[in-house]
Amino acid sequence: MRAGRRHGLATAGVLTAALAAMALLAWWSPLPAGDPFRGTLTVLPLVLGAFREIHRRGARPLSPAGTAGELAGLAVLWLLILARSHLSLALADEILAAGLLLVLACRVARQTAALRPLLGGWLPRRPSLLFFCLPLTVYVALLPWSAGHRQVDGDEPYYLLVTHSLAYDFDADLTNNYAQGDWRHFMDRPIEPQPGDPVGAHGERYSRHNEMLPLVLVPAYRLGGKMGALATMAALTALLAWMVLRLARHYSPEHPGEALAAYALAAFGPPLLLYSYQVWVEVPAALLAAAALDRILTLYAREGREGQRSWGLKEWLGIGLPVLLLPLVKIRFVLIAGPILALAWWHAGRPRRPVLILAGLLGAVGGGMLLYNQIVYSNPLKIHTWQEVDPGAYGLASYLKGGFGLFYDAAFGLFGCAPVWLVLIPAAGLLIARRSRLLLHLVALSAPYLIVVAPRLEWYGGWSPPFRYALIALPLLAVALVPLLADRHRPGALALLAALGTLTLVLTLVWVTVPGWTYNFADGRTYLLDALSGRLGLDVTRFFPSFVRPRTATWVWPVVTIPLLPLLWWLPSPPRRPGVRPVAAGLAGVALLLAAAALLPTAAARVPTRVIELEDPEVWKSGGHPHPDRWIIERTRHRGGWVLRVGETLKAPVVAGGRWVKLRLYAELIRNQPVPFHLDVKEGDRRLATWHPARPRVWEVIEVGPFDWRAGEPLVLFAHGPYPPGEVNGAILDRVELEWR
Repeated sequence: MRAGRRHGLATAGVLTAALAAMALLAWWSPLPAGDPFRGTLTVLPLVLGAFREIHRRGARPLSPAGTAGELAGLAVLWLLILARSHLSLALADEILAAGLLLVLACRVARQTAALRPLLGGWLPRRPSLLFFCLPLTVYVALLPWSAGHRQVDGDEPYYLLVTHSLAYDFDADLTNNYAQGDWRHFMDRPIEPQPGDPVGAHGERYSRHNEMLPLVLVPAYRLGGKMGALATMAALTALLAWMVLRLARHYSPEHPGEALAAYALAAFGPPLLLYSYQVWVEVPAALLAAAALDRILTLYAREGREGQRSWGLKEWLGIGLPVLLLPLVKIRFVLIAGPILALAWWHAGRPRRPVLILAGLLGAVGGGMLLYNQIVYSNPLKIHTWQEVDPGAYGLASYLKGGFGLFYDAAFGLFGCAPVWLVLIPAAGLLIARRSRLLLHLVALSAPYLIVVAPRLEWYGGWSPPFRYALIALPLLAVALVPLLADRHRPGALALLAALGTLTLVLTLVWVTVPGWTYNFADGRTYLLDALSGRLGLDVTRFFPSFVRPRTATWVWPVVTIPLLPLLWWLPSPPRRPGVRPVAAGLAGVALLLAAAALLPTAAARVPTRVIELEDPEVWKSGGHPHPDRWIIERTRHRGGWVLRVGETLKAPVVAGGRWVKLRLYAELIRNQPVPFHLDVKEGDRRLATWHPARPRVWEVIEVGPFDWRAGEPLVLFAHGPYPPGEVNGAILDRVELEWR
């Protein structure tokens, strides 16, 4: 007891000193106001102090040489940060931020491994709180940079505005908050009410978003403003990461080392890492669902497999409270609350009284919300219709695009943001082969929700980090990796983990260094692929799957990876020396990854062009603008394209696939003046055909050719016609399809 008290006092002393140092750096800093690293420097004493206490309380000491190397690297990077104005280096801020992230990643990897003895030989019922403190420390370290380099977006500003109103006005009426510009407390650009926001009888302005999450954020927001609210989200995310270990003990308690690896992937990799500094309801919803499932399985294990289980206060709080809170966080989460209640009934010996009481309360909460929405919004579903949530209103294609898109889409999918999650494919096969109850729980918990959500156009998330709508399943997906990782010592498995892990590390550095690059528009592209295509002047995007803009790669990736990855994972082991095989397999995986990266530009320059999306960055434009506008709502309902006006030119690189080509152009005339409009189709300087449209605002398919095509020549589209006073005519150019012979 005395030793514990001494440790507690020592920790309190360290954290107090760290907070004092933070206050001093906030008041006086060697970095000027507005410097992108000022916030990171301010929070550094707290991060270092937290790491020190985690290390001191850990079960295994860290190598002094490794710690000295990390501190030396940190010192050098900070000297470069202080002197970078004199170095004139391109992308200096991003490079130095990536360097700091690498030092952080090194410390996290070493510290996670050092915590392994705390899990023992059998996963404990209550994992150490250090497994909560470690991700929280990482999230706090990232918070100043991420918050400073990305404006809150999507639904985030409205949750924060409701939080501000609750904290200072003690109501949810946002009329005065919009009028006073209270958005200035957490962002730089003004916001207006969202479409569908309710208006009261006396002109009151309310948000269409529920107040449950803002109520949680209010105390920290009142104390620390925006950063306090984001720190609360970081704590909720760290608690969700800790729940991975809590859940793993129910399914694979005999594999603590593998559970630690799955926990590390969930806690320190995308997408959860990206949500740690953002305000989205999916994190608290996933936390509530995980807590309820943990309580259900604990009750099942404690009472045995036969007979009815008794319900006590822990069950009412651990199961009943999440069931009732989930719809209050977001009404669509009633589709998760219902399956949780069903699982509780099934695993608790099918008791009638508790389940009937909770079912009645859940029905009252859901019915009350529908009635309230009908009175306030004149629509029980606020801005949505019953047809939108009717699974029968969607065809098979919508389910395929939404379901596969949640995982494979390059911009919004789980595998696109963190390719190491591709090992879920062999993990799913293993769960099926073993008839694991985890698979049953995963399907029961998420299937009703995803059946309603996946086919809708919003499955991609709408200006959010990837995998938003399926984040609810992430803890169980991480636990699903545990039995697979227990069989990771095969050469194919090690090569896959090395290759996909290295690629995920690189992408994580990119996503954290440039936080805005995870906020992709629903146009079938990503910021990263756009940057690569623009730099190379070649269409790189076509090799990656998009379920917003379907193409050949969209279906090739699932068809190839679903059978191939299990085969690679269970590749037989040739006889080798035990100490050499893991290293050789890992190096082989990294070598294959580097070879694939090197071949990508070559493939882009050699594979024949079949489709040209004219809004893509490798297409040179002398003028015009994208269509639809960049911030259009429900962008997927519109054809993506480029508006070309009289006197403007597009020039697209073409990789010839034969001597002859037939072109198919999809276009629509925009007539602003009653004068002719013409569009020349050229091969370099040679005019091939001219389009003379007559009907405005009608999509047309213009077929020209076949023509002989000289290798290396670009496709040129030139708009011309009279220049009367006022706005000139133009055309929306969607895409060009090329058929080679």
